[in-house]
Amino acid sequence: MKLNLLSYIAFFFCIFQFNTICSQTPNRFKLVTDSQQVSILYDKDGVALDSIAAHLLAKDIERVTGYLPQVTTDKTSISGNAIVIGNQASELIQSFSGAKNSMQDAWETYTLQLVKPKNSPIANALIIAGADARGTAYGVFNISDKIGVSPWYWWADVVPAKQKELALEISSFQSISPKVKYRGIFLNDEDWGLQPWAEHTFEPETGDIGPKTYAKIFELLLRLKANAIWPAMHPSTKAFFHYPGNLKMAENYEIVLGSSHAEPMLRNNVDEWDHDTMGDFNYFSNKEKVLKYWENRVEEAQNANGIYTVGMRGVHDSGMVGAKSTEDAATILNELIKDQRALLKKHIGNPESIPQVFTVYKEVLDVYEYGLELPEDITLMWTDDNYGYIRRLSNAEERKRKGGSGVYYHASYWGRPHDYLWLSTTHPALIREEMLKAYDTGADKIWMLNVGDLKPAEYNTQFFMDLAFDPESFRKPDSYKQHMTDFYERIFGSDVGAEISNLRESYYDLAWLRKPEFMGWSQTEPTRPTHLTEFSLDQENPDRRAAYQKLESKVEQLNAQVPNTQKAAWFELVAYPVLGASAMNQKYLYRDLASFYADQDPERSKSYQDTIALQQDKIKELTTHYNTEIAEGKWNKMMHSAPRGLPVYQVPEAVLPEEKAIQKYTAPVLAQKMASFTKTGHFEKNFPLELTGLGYSQRALQLTPVTQESYSDSAFAQNPVLHYELDLEEKIASAVLTLTAVPNHPITGDQKLRLGVQWDDQPVEIVNFETHGRSETWKINVLRNQVRTSVTLKNLEPGKHQLKLYVIDPGVLPDYFLLSKEKEAIPYTFPKNQK
Repeated sequence: MKLNLLSYIAFFFCIFQFNTICSQTPNRFKLVTDSQQVSILYDKDGVALDSIAAHLLAKDIERVTGYLPQVTTDKTSISGNAIVIGNQASELIQSFSGAKNSMQDAWETYTLQLVKPKNSPIANALIIAGADARGTAYGVFNISDKIGVSPWYWWADVVPAKQKELALEISSFQSISPKVKYRGIFLNDEDWGLQPWAEHTFEPETGDIGPKTYAKIFELLLRLKANAIWPAMHPSTKAFFHYPGNLKMAENYEIVLGSSHAEPMLRNNVDEWDHDTMGDFNYFSNKEKVLKYWENRVEEAQNANGIYTVGMRGVHDSGMVGAKSTEDAATILNELIKDQRALLKKHIGNPESIPQVFTVYKEVLDVYEYGLELPEDITLMWTDDNYGYIRRLSNAEERKRKGGSGVYYHASYWGRPHDYLWLSTTHPALIREEMLKAYDTGADKIWMLNVGDLKPAEYNTQFFMDLAFDPESFRKPDSYKQHMTDFYERIFGSDVGAEISNLRESYYDLAWLRKPEFMGWSQTEPTRPTHLTEFSLDQENPDRRAAYQKLESKVEQLNAQVPNTQKAAWFELVAYPVLGASAMNQKYLYRDLASFYADQDPERSKSYQDTIALQQDKIKELTTHYNTEIAEGKWNKMMHSAPRGLPVYQVPEAVLPEEKAIQKYTAPVLAQKMASFTKTGHFEKNFPLELTGLGYSQRALQLTPVTQESYSDSAFAQNPVLHYELDLEEKIASAVLTLTAVPNHPITGDQKLRLGVQWDDQPVEIVNFETHGRSETWKINVLRNQVRTSVTLKNLEPGKHQLKLYVIDPGVLPDYFLLSKEKEAIPYTFPKNQK
């Protein structure tokens, strides 16, 4: 795709004040032509990141044109066109007549201006002036992006289109300030990819994830307009502070350093807490040593740009040691947080001006809700349930807190009921819905995404960071579709980008029903064997196999159209995850068939067993290709096809005589998408809202704004109501009405997930979709990615009936309802001919 960019950018669109300010007449700025070769000038008195960004921009220009610009701090040494990089208040920027300072220190913003210096050998100067260091860097990487260099040029081998001549149409431009202040990633479960790759392939001189690796990660973050890191912290990796170069690299790249929910005060407990010399990690019995342990880190990191996690859990991902009850934990937390803040005051300054977060993860939510005297300036860090559903968000009172709130969110997870560490399948529609819900309830201080070992979560990382930077641009429920299309078109071109986007959307849709890692119907911690699936052999099994085979065919077709220069990126971003997911699904769907035919048709069963082995071999071959063949072995040891060696990744036992595959699909009497409704009552404007991509219907409903208070659960005159007209063809003595929804959680601690259900003129019955803790019901829900609840109906006559659903709590995201005969099985998926 040729990029002279004459019409490419008026630099997006013009928005008032802190958004984008555009002049009416863009000017052509030549970077590389037959007669012009741009130079890059940066502030000699600026921060290290100015120099880093300047040199990276020069390399980006070289990637596109083959020409490496001169990079200098000497204004007198250059002539012709120049890109000038620096802080808006710097002497260098101010030395260019016409450069304006209009940002007034807006967080992470920058301006672009074209200036014609007078009496200077510089003909035209493109001024990139940041309100702060990261603002300047974002401005620089904005230019890189516009010339066709993807943020993923290195991490996903995206090759920019070559151009003999390179020019930009530049209008005066002021960037927006990001809506979420701190935006970053948590490197986690790195044992299976990032750490062995760094140790053996990329950074053998360190033998670990060290400064060389972090430099590449930090560069990626800045190109994504992100600014924060929670470093890798598993036992396979030395603590971030173990290698002095790590902290220095974070300082150079102006990355904000934090630590996970289990690592108070920038400590890495699994590597740094030595039980033999320090004793128990127990504030009740070993306070002095624990406090000293924290103080040593605060003193060491006093000049770091950090966000301090306060509170305390176990050494790793476990509850607080020594607490016999929730009351015990709350009491000691009140004391130790005061002690932690005293350390900050002693070594750094006023703790009210030092960023701190209290992460309400797992059991800590119970402790928080029991009652904590949490200082107002500490940010509440809400969390999801590890499967993409935020456990709770700020209520009206909590939204008044000075420290505000944020979210820690998972796109990868190790733990109960089952890991999903291999492929990245969290649906962008879900990320959009959950994170907008968080933003709308005031969670705009910090968003952190657990990306596992980074690859293959490239697209979800991009989507999350773009959403964090400007949530308002994702208000339309289907906005993720355009984002995905733009992402793949930028990389692979407009000819195939839209088709790749559709392919990837189908990949996410299929994973919504069951992630590839969950296809063994097994659980872990403790680890249990795999089982036959719950897909019926006559309909759901062949339908699902056909859907994945269709994706495989599409991969084969598109592979022929992708340019050779992008074949590595194609394999990493598209082919490997799609083909890997297909093989994992086929493996277990054919296992169902092999088991079913084991007795009645052994030859046929044996054929299916051979197919199982072929699918397992395919996963191994794909992974070997990823690690040793693409990009000339650059990613060796990055991709692991069996993280933790769980049973789902092995060749499944083909015949399970003690289990029976589901042979016949049991169609319900009625099945209907909730999105097919009429409405009455007091709905807010534009509600209900169809949430594209969510649920089994891909049209789940958002019934109210997320800040709506709950409606009455007894007098329903003021409640919004959904109406459904139904027609029964037969009399049913006893029926079950099953309602399904997205398996989320109440928005705040003051609410539930209730609907009022009324069949004809019968009394309204309240149903609640809420689950608690890590109950067995919750485990089934997150593995199936659906919650079900039901009411029993008696003596249903043939003919017309009416179902009314009364809105009570704002968080419910209803999807389907089904009517079936009592004791009749509910299928895993729903009929294709539903409304």
